[in-house]
Amino acid sequence: MWLARVAACALAVIAAVTFGDVVGRYFFHAPFAFTVELTQMAMAVVVYFGVGLVTHEDAHISADVVTLRLPPRLRALFALVTNLVALAFLAVVVWRLWLQAEFLFAKGDTTMVWTLPLWPIAFAVAAGSVLFLTGVFLHLVGAWAAFSNPQRAPAPPAAPQPYRE
Repeated sequence: MWLARVAACALAVIAAVTFGDVVGRYFFHAPFAFTVELTQMAMAVVVYFGVGLVTHEDAHISADVVTLRLPPRLRALFALVTNLVALAFLAVVVWRLWLQAEFLFAKGDTTMVWTLPLWPIAFAVAAGSVLFLTGVFLHLVGAWAAFSNPQRAPAPPAAPQPYRE
């Protein structure tokens, strides 16, 4: 739930700042100077934390028109291969994001207007990508279980459940 809360707060900040910027620009001819950089930083948090949450919840939108017509073992093999490819790709992405965050920390880069350091957001994005990676790893484990024992394959997902505390 903390992933959802952080992403929701970042999205609320984007909405409030954008609203304030529009009001300032059109009614007072004085827009905010920091809107673009704040939106960029908050969107990075929304995307990487949101995708980590959606992956762990298995709530991605999927078009399974073709795969539902496959036999269970072939469907499990397809899931196994795609999750393995996704895991390999995401491992490289996570590695590069951590290197970029460390580079920004060492270099001390800041935003143009507020001169805020960029490394905290870079490390937050890297942490969000790790959560994404662990979610894909769990999907890979489930795909392996379904492939190795088709009788114990998981049932199709039920209707989505709302978030509860």
